[in-house]
Amino acid sequence: MHSFLPAIGFTNIKNRQQLEPIYKQVLQSPDKKIISTMSSDTCLVQFSKNFGDDFGISLVGEMSDNGFISIEYSFPYVRSKLLTENENIYVEKYTDKTAYAGVSNDYSLGMTLIFYITNVAEYEQSKWINKPNKYISKTYFSGLSVNGTVILDVTKNLEDKSTFSNIKRNKLIEAAKKGDPTAIESLTLEDMDTYNMIGKRTRKEDVLSIVESSFMPVGIETDHYAVIGNIIACKEANNTYTNESIYILDIECNDLLFTIAINKNHILGEPAPGRRFKGDIWLQGRVVI
Repeated sequence: MHSFLPAIGFTNIKNRQQLEPIYKQVLQSPDKKIISTMSSDTCLVQFSKNFGDDFGISLVGEMSDNGFISIEYSFPYVRSKLLTENENIYVEKYTDKTAYAGVSNDYSLGMTLIFYITNVAEYEQSKWINKPNKYISKTYFSGLSVNGTVILDVTKNLEDKSTFSNIKRNKLIEAAKKGDPTAIESLTLEDMDTYNMIGKRTRKEDVLSIVESSFMPVGIETDHYAVIGNIIACKEANNTYTNESIYILDIECNDLLFTIAINKNHILGEPAPGRRFKGDIWLQGRVVI
């Protein structure tokens, strides 16, 4: 059973038996069904059904040539309408199931970004038509969270040139990865100045008033992150099966845009545009193939 089911309103699901009637609904009346050829006698199938505004459950399995369907696994999802263009994204297959992770070196985050690909069957279909190494640069990022806090925004200088600074820093990181000694030295000095500045300010200020946003890996799962980001849009939706209330938040964090879903009972505070979200998320992505 997936640990992020409460994020989309299935809080009281405690075992697989309780999931059976939900799975039947997905199979009987999916909002989206994709069949992709894997071999001469086997197809990969993905059934997805919304249980609210752009969130739901997806089932992935195999279908034999006689039409028999065997479900391999399931996962909850939330869809995003925020398109992000990255550098080249490459895809890695999970070893234990027919699922894929996207990997991108995101210079704005200064780290390698790993996310769970939700349109599994579409990507598998691209492999079948001999496009496994197709250049992927566009992704709709989203995430699920089971714990979060709303915090106030930090005061910003009207003459803030953070956008220009981010572009300059991204270019320096790119050059440093290619071995440019001048870029490496510049980044080292910048990090030292930042460290000294934070050390002085933390004596009188709370760290959340200094750090506007952050995006850091958390735990042992490669696609789980601890996030502090600005809320740019917020809406409340209901799970049509359980009637639980879900917040759908559009978040901006270090120039990365994504949409998250979190149960109303699992967030502390009232989300609104202009405020910030702090919490752990499971990062997903719908790649444009």
